[in-house]
Amino acid sequence: MKGDLSVVLITSPEEEAEITLAIARRALQGGVTGIVLRMPRATARELFEVARKLRPATRKAGCLLIVHDRVDVALAADADGVHLAGHSLPVASVKRMAKGGFRVGCSAHNLDDAGQFVNEGADYLFLSPVFPTLSHPEREAIGVAAYKEAALRTHVPVLALGGVSVNNVEQIAEAGGAGVAAISAFYMAEDPAETARAFRAAFGK
Repeated sequence: MKGDLSVVLITSPEEEAEITLAIARRALQGGVTGIVLRMPRATARELFEVARKLRPATRKAGCLLIVHDRVDVALAADADGVHLAGHSLPVASVKRMAKGGFRVGCSAHNLDDAGQFVNEGADYLFLSPVFPTLSHPEREAIGVAAYKEAALRTHVPVLALGGVSVNNVEQIAEAGGAGVAAISAFYMAEDPAETARAFRAAFGK
């Protein structure tokens, strides 16, 4: 399966579409390898329009475009995949309706979840929160050791999510991680392109 998911930008559901597009374009200039378009409050048409605007730039950069939750929008926008939420369709059902090469990812919060999603056919996982995060302060960080165990146990890429920053990305790389996914590290950066470059450098990209 072509494509690299070592450095993934997850778009913030709190920001306007134009801000998200601007940050995504800067991150692309820095070499981000995947963008998960997450806009849970948007209509299907609104989400489709943002995906349509991003699609030429992601293709040109060789970056995977993945739509969060909405399988219909992902297929309509000719995205590279969908990231399923807890209330989304089952992995196997999505794979039956998608063309070959279409990636289906899931979010896991512990080793048992990770194993279950892999058994269901997920192509990649986000494991979170690895570090403490303001996005979900109620969730206890699982830590790098648990992340490393999950990465070693599974045959699909397991990306670290939650509190990932340029200050701790080396820990993920040293643990043998496939990559990282982040929201705040891009949105709070002076330049999202520099965040992408720092993340890529940690994984020798």
